[in-house]
Amino acid sequence: MKKWFWLVLFFVIYACGNPGHKKSSSHDGDKEVGEQKIKLKTSTGKSFWVVERKKTAGLSDLLIVPKGFEHTRDTFKLKETDPLKNTFVADLNHDGFDEVYLVTISAGSGSYSSIYGFASNRDKSVTPVYVQEMGALGIGYQGHDSIYVTGQMLARSFPVYLQDDPNCCPSGGRKTVFYTLKAGEAGWILEPDSMFVDK
Repeated sequence: MKKWFWLVLFFVIYACGNPGHKKSSSHDGDKEVGEQKIKLKTSTGKSFWVVERKKTAGLSDLLIVPKGFEHTRDTFKLKETDPLKNTFVADLNHDGFDEVYLVTISAGSGSYSSIYGFASNRDKSVTPVYVQEMGALGIGYQGHDSIYVTGQMLARSFPVYLQDDPNCCPSGGRKTVFYTLKAGEAGWILEPDSMFVDK
């Protein structure tokens, strides 16, 4: 009996300690890996809470919660976006009421950025801003953006890739696109206003 007892004990210890017997899950990427909350305050005293729920290292859900707006009490949801990189509060349409801008960045080698905007309609309500796609801005864009507010314009600066340039080494100089916020038929549009190329 003692012989069998020690034999069984040996196999139990081996099975527990062997990495090959540890359980693994193919759904690890579906689990949230963290949450951050950012409070953005406008110059007129309104506020936006931005909540990022990171599902994986390269995938997030974003919640935008306006506070203090009479006709907007809903939460805006951006599902499965790239991770949040930066946030801005700016009055790009010069109407005295700030908008909120979110910048996300992809986790891949290209580090492609996307812009999301939410405009205050005279502090009564909030509506999403339509942002023109990068593809309309010409050939040579392959990510690695730097997005910032300068004066009363939003700027996107990025290296220009010529044909056959590897990802590490763009050779076409640098392009900066300046955006302005304009009123469209159904809402606000953030669109390119001017462009500067530094070769």
